[in-house]
Amino acid sequence: MVVSEREEAANRVDMIDTPQNDAAVLTQWQVPDADPDQNRDWLFPGVDEYFRGIYTRAGLGYASETLAVCSSISGEGKTTVSVGLAVTLALDFPESRVLLVETDLTKPVLAADFDVEETPGLVDCVHAGEPIQLAYRPTFLDNLHVVPVGGPLVGAGRILRSVRLASAIDAMRTTHDIVILDVPPVLVNSDSILLTDLADCVICVIRSGVTPLELVNKAISQLDAEKLRGVVINGSESAVPRWIRNMWAQ
Repeated sequence: MVVSEREEAANRVDMIDTPQNDAAVLTQWQVPDADPDQNRDWLFPGVDEYFRGIYTRAGLGYASETLAVCSSISGEGKTTVSVGLAVTLALDFPESRVLLVETDLTKPVLAADFDVEETPGLVDCVHAGEPIQLAYRPTFLDNLHVVPVGGPLVGAGRILRSVRLASAIDAMRTTHDIVILDVPPVLVNSDSILLTDLADCVICVIRSGVTPLELVNKAISQLDAEKLRGVVINGSESAVPRWIRNMWAQ
């Protein structure tokens, strides 16, 4: 029987908690519910080491790449991983320009959490045919910019399927060395697969003990196996400070 590459990728998750499959698991930690009133200082000692382990094992930071961070369903911590990777890569590679791009229209958080303007954002620029650079927002790190999703616009979902979006991502590649796309959950929004196809590599976030295995396998089977760099498992124990564990659990 012939097994497709995507099926093989899904099968790697069947025993993802076993040591022999450790190469597929980038890290394990917990991301519970958020406390929005806590100060979010990404320079808090020790937090960056978790994300450093992810990017090191995924082979990120050493070449210009566009990474898509996805999950199977909502509530698995993909945005926390996206932001943590963006900040840690920017800190560890100060000569590299890092861009974090929000593409999930249903739960926009970047503008509020980085205290930047919501619009014009990604969908605004793509819809109007404006240069995507208008959506770039500076952060507390000189080499890190964020792009909020923007909107709301009527038919904004169709914008993510347009040729203009691919052109916008190509433009991002010319201005930044590392582009991180925080994409919608694979099984919730079909736009996610289109976005992962536009990326060079993919990381999938799974919440251990919450996401049913069949859903994990279904989501990973839809991803390009050659692009899948690994899986981040949100486990039950963590030494990560509570406020960071609680952020953006989506």
